[in-house]
Amino acid sequence: MDPLIGPLVLILVALLGARVSFSADRVPPGPRLLLKTGTHFLVIGFALGPAGLGLVTEDATAQLSPFLALGLGWVGFHFGLQLDRTTLRRFPRSHHLFAMGQAAIAFAVFYAGGRIVLDLLDLTTDTSRLLLLGAASTASVSTPAGIAMVSSNFLVKGKVRDLLFFVGSLDAWIGIVALQVTYSLYRPEEISAGLPLTPQLALIGLATGLGLVCGIVFVWLVRVRPPGEELVLFLLGMCAFAAGAALQWGVSPLFVSVTMGAVVANLGRSTQRILAVLQRWEKMIYVTFLLLAGALLQVPTWWVFPLALGYAALRFVAKSAGGAAMATLVTFDHHVPRRVGLGLIPQGGISLTMAVSGVLMYSDLVVRGLDAGATLFTIIVIGVMISELSGPFLTVQLLRRAGEITPRVEQALAEGDADKARRETFRRDTPTG
Repeated sequence: MDPLIGPLVLILVALLGARVSFSADRVPPGPRLLLKTGTHFLVIGFALGPAGLGLVTEDATAQLSPFLALGLGWVGFHFGLQLDRTTLRRFPRSHHLFAMGQAAIAFAVFYAGGRIVLDLLDLTTDTSRLLLLGAASTASVSTPAGIAMVSSNFLVKGKVRDLLFFVGSLDAWIGIVALQVTYSLYRPEEISAGLPLTPQLALIGLATGLGLVCGIVFVWLVRVRPPGEELVLFLLGMCAFAAGAALQWGVSPLFVSVTMGAVVANLGRSTQRILAVLQRWEKMIYVTFLLLAGALLQVPTWWVFPLALGYAALRFVAKSAGGAAMATLVTFDHHVPRRVGLGLIPQGGISLTMAVSGVLMYSDLVVRGLDAGATLFTIIVIGVMISELSGPFLTVQLLRRAGEITPRVEQALAEGDADKARRETFRRDTPTG
């Protein structure tokens, strides 16, 4: 088979996919969130890849890895632009404490639960700890997409909804930092050579410095307000360079690109214009990234399915525990239910990009004849699918209990009367007396 066929097919599917919406109004909430996340493109990539039809070979996937790096840089840069101190200061301190605290607790609970299982099975090794830390990093992440979809469906307004949306937009930072710490402690060359692991937390400084330099260079490049086409080239070039340099030096491309985005958000003067360009190109780059990532998927053993179910179950416990703990510890000016963690189950695309980063970083890591990075990636992908399918229903139940989804609004929506539902929402929000 001509080696060009696979990449051409991928490009064609990416072009078509970029013109198709990730969501469908008539699809049930769980599957609709999967479509919005773009997980179906992972499945298509898997079907086209070496483990599927073989249209995209392993060699072709390796040659296209720079596009994966670009996708990592693009996603990280986009997230980093949200870390604008002026915008973040508009939210109360309690929201920031809750967002960071519940993610940190979820990470700790997931890791502790995983260590107990490894110890019981006598599987605790340097490699297993590495894989568990990577899984815990992805498990601490939430996404605002789930709460946004539920809010849109049920015309939700309320303080619990606002808290969930803020947390889902911010708490990925904990997982991204945890992943960088993991990369610093567990160097690929040390693990593959069987050398004793040495803490190299100084690499966090290297990653931070690289992100700062890339951010400052980008701010300098766009200081004269370049035309749209030139701005796109700057974005593509800096995202690819930052992520590629991070992978070359063995640090997290997501951490570096998020740092770069935060620098631009706080020092630059064209943030809104940059965000507009990012959103305009987001679909094309994200779809291509997901298709290539899907080609990395493997099902080397049937154990990936029960392990993925265990990943999803342990993450459910971890996020629930994190939400309950912080709802008790943090003082709010309104009631926050202890079950608030149920609204943070959906994971979104950040978890997937973190898993892809791990595959690229530890590409040569083999455990019992299996590609450890690719196997963990498959487990996380299936786990994300489970969370996306179940998350919206759990969010709905939470907001019903909080009184932010009312029976009258639900009844009006069930009757297909959107105007009546909006009137009921307005009546609920209008003070009486």
